[in-house]
Amino acid sequence: MANNTDIRLTLEAWAKITVNNWLHKIDQLQIRNTSQLFNSFVHHVITSAGGDVARIEFAFNFYGKFIDMGVGRGTDISDVGNTNRKPKKWYSKTMYAELKKLNEILSLKYTRKGALAIIETIEEEK
Repeated sequence: MANNTDIRLTLEAWAKITVNNWLHKIDQLQIRNTSQLFNSFVHHVITSAGGDVARIEFAFNFYGKFIDMGVGRGTDISDVGNTNRKPKKWYSKTMYAELKKLNEILSLKYTRKGALAIIETIEEEK
């Protein structure tokens, strides 16, 4: 990811890494009955006109969010902490960490693209 300036390729790679990190976290937390959740992950990098990335979408079985929050099967969000059911933060903590990494990666990418654009302009004017 470090040497290319193609933002779409970078975001595709980041999305794959993020999904793999979610799967690893689910396995690490020993979340039960996860085969449907494991097999449900997809991601799409959506570009607008001109190839600029507009957004990244992730999709997975919705019940995975309930596991992350520690709710479901008779446990309401207001009951969290008052029952034996505890949140298993496979999604939210991982997503936060991955977004911080993405911020750093994109900062470097756009800096590199800007520097290359300046170099090209100088080269053209010679």
